[in-house]
Amino acid sequence: MSNNTPTSVWLVIDSLTFGGIESHVIELAKGLNHFGVDVKVWLVRTYQRPSPLYDKLVALDIPCDYLANQKGEAFENLLKLVKRHRPNALHAHGYKASLLCKLTKLFTGIRQISTYHAGETPTGWVKLYDLLDRYSAMISSTSIAVSAPISDKLPVAAKRFNNFIDTGAVTPSSGKQTAFVGRLSHEKAADRFVRLAQSLPQCQFDIYGTGPDESKLQQIAPPNLTFHGHQTNMNAVWEQIDVLIICSRFEGLPMTALEAMARGIIVMAVNVGSLDTLLNHQQNGYLFDDFDQLSEFYRQWIELPFPDSESIRQNAKQTVQDAFSQQAVIPQLLDAYQS
Repeated sequence: MSNNTPTSVWLVIDSLTFGGIESHVIELAKGLNHFGVDVKVWLVRTYQRPSPLYDKLVALDIPCDYLANQKGEAFENLLKLVKRHRPNALHAHGYKASLLCKLTKLFTGIRQISTYHAGETPTGWVKLYDLLDRYSAMISSTSIAVSAPISDKLPVAAKRFNNFIDTGAVTPSSGKQTAFVGRLSHEKAADRFVRLAQSLPQCQFDIYGTGPDESKLQQIAPPNLTFHGHQTNMNAVWEQIDVLIICSRFEGLPMTALEAMARGIIVMAVNVGSLDTLLNHQQNGYLFDDFDQLSEFYRQWIELPFPDSESIRQNAKQTVQDAFSQQAVIPQLLDAYQS
């Protein structure tokens, strides 16, 4: 570890369910630990249901704790903890944690970083919090955006870093399933995946995940589509998958794409967010603009000769290793903590 590397970084997140931001925080904590940084994850508050993120962090032996049991205590407790322990940097993920950490910076002067993950435009009260978070970006020492469209919404120049995963323990998939993996919500557009299954009754399709649209999707699902629900062991799931379909209406750079490609799983993704920085069409995966293209590319894939499909799989694995792995990205983030 160089003399300029921070020795202590706190990651702060408000988390109830488990999704892409939570996956990112886990990979970031693992990566910082690997590079010798003392990292701790603070969850903003407890909820009636236990946080899946907390349980996963404990299982990985990553230090973590809650800032508060009640809403109003989080800022007061974070302020006291920062003054007492003086970590080198406070890195927030999500609008609630970001606003909380910015306030703490104003009172303590601590180096504070906010990562902006969400590409969709929220509604209701969340829209107000999102506006406050984005238009207070100048308070942060550094702002990080996970995609160009997200960066464009900020009033300051944001740094861009690739999402990343730990490729050290990844094993290649030998599965046969064509799958959707993620939250069943409007922005993830699983309805497009259901439509693909409807158009190809001779093929089997699988959905892993739950969410507010689940019952509606089940009502229109054809017989060749299976819902597997919430998953606690994704390693076992990835072993079953051959093709991952990402058909979101909004995205940054989804962790599921990296997890899949690192295992040699073919990713077919809609061209939104930063997916075009990851996928080189027909070289390491597929990019589509609309449903007709998705259907066309999927049919092409079914008929693709083995040497050609194997080449795409190997290119996918190499892409992640070269530019979207822990080893490739963490050194860049460490520089951002200092600059």
